[in-house]
Amino acid sequence: MSSKEVSAPDLPPLHGEDGPWTQAAGGLLLAFGASAVCCYDTDERVSAWNGRYLEFFPEMRERVRVGLPAADTIRPFLERQHPGATAAELDAALANAMWRHREEQGPLRYQRADSGRWLELRMFPVPQGRIKLWTDVTHSGTEGTDASVLLELLTVTNLGLILHDAQGRLRYVNSRFFSEHFLPVLREVPDIRERHVQGDYWRRYAAMFEPSDTFRALCDSRQGGPLPAPVTLRGTTGRSYRIEEHALNGGIASMWTDVTELAGLNARLRRMALTDTLTALPNRRALEQALDDRNDVTAIALVDVDHFKAINDRFGHDAGDGVMAELAKRLAAALAPGELLARLGGDEFAVLLCSADEAQVMARADALRRAVSAEPVALDRGPLVVTASLGVAAREAHEAPTDTLRRADMALLGAKAEGRDRVGSAFAPARAQGVPASPGAAADARLATDFGLDPAALAARHGAQHPVFTRERWAQAQREGLTLDHYWGWVHYSLGLAAGD
Repeated sequence: MSSKEVSAPDLPPLHGEDGPWTQAAGGLLLAFGASAVCCYDTDERVSAWNGRYLEFFPEMRERVRVGLPAADTIRPFLERQHPGATAAELDAALANAMWRHREEQGPLRYQRADSGRWLELRMFPVPQGRIKLWTDVTHSGTEGTDASVLLELLTVTNLGLILHDAQGRLRYVNSRFFSEHFLPVLREVPDIRERHVQGDYWRRYAAMFEPSDTFRALCDSRQGGPLPAPVTLRGTTGRSYRIEEHALNGGIASMWTDVTELAGLNARLRRMALTDTLTALPNRRALEQALDDRNDVTAIALVDVDHFKAINDRFGHDAGDGVMAELAKRLAAALAPGELLARLGGDEFAVLLCSADEAQVMARADALRRAVSAEPVALDRGPLVVTASLGVAAREAHEAPTDTLRRADMALLGAKAEGRDRVGSAFAPARAQGVPASPGAAADARLATDFGLDPAALAARHGAQHPVFTRERWAQAQREGLTLDHYWGWVHYSLGLAAGD
């Protein structure tokens, strides 16, 4: 089919196919004489265009011809509009644009990235096919705004702006922002021409945002007016957006900001705040949060490396750090499903256990103990056998996490006093768990003066001298949840004939 210039009286010339297009486009060109026009037949192929079309879309100067598929007129525009887009993103954008080409009528506004020109697109179905008409609205007025300043500002800022008036009617939208940021997913521009109830309005963005609790709350809201507080939503493209709204002349100004980098930084900072830097394990704060959030935890085991100070003194702190990192790996590998390992600091770890009863809890704790000493730790000066002592406390209903940790710590002190490399329990006295007493237990009982556990009586008897507790009294203190803090804040203490460390 030949391509030639055709015209009608008093009309800008059309280029392309002679025939019914002159009459079909004539009325539109009279109404929009300064506009660009392109006509497509029922097979979505170019049939005619005017000179203003090539002015608005210079990328088509060497491409446009009668019979050119509509997709071949859109893709060059998308490539120039989004030079950083991947091939997959461009394919998705082209599919969405073709959907709009077939289904939408407009008006739609967008800004050319290269020239900054704002175009308003209207599409008219006719028996011969479809006519698309673009009008330059760069300097058109926007009610309640200084249009030229506003458009210049939006050209150089990464800001989405939507304005609705007091009657809820759409007055302005920065469509360039939305087309750029939601290019792969936005097939149909959300119908935001009317805004009254928040929920009805936000549900129109369902294709653009992940179904988070925050977004669902917006969709369920029956309130009117602007959002009472800014919200941050994650888009289906993977980017995050902060949306802030304010009342403006009785209407609503909605401002969208891409905060993906900031959201990523905040997430990294949150992870750092909850992570031990040496072992990459959760830290004490993360452990306490897990205790607050989980109801399946039945017990806590504290793991303390035996004679760790001697390791640091003998081999150096770098070697000590290496030991802690290696033991963290061993303990992590020995965890059962649902268990959580954290480093509390120094040479101490904690494990949240989920076993059903006391026997299973103690078996899990002993398995962790054996994992620590399964084989020597390789150091520069040779292999080193490392052991650990554990203290286990059952999690009691309505007990604060710090109280459970304190009882586990007392059980740990008991395990160390019994000779280390063993498990102490706050479920019951250590001896009732089958833990053998040390050879000096009888002598400890003879040498220890038993004045009960009353702090006032102990203070009156010993003053600043710290008494030696019998193991029976220590077990009783464990059962009653007492710690050394109850005894006027002692710093140094002893248990039997063994000094605690």
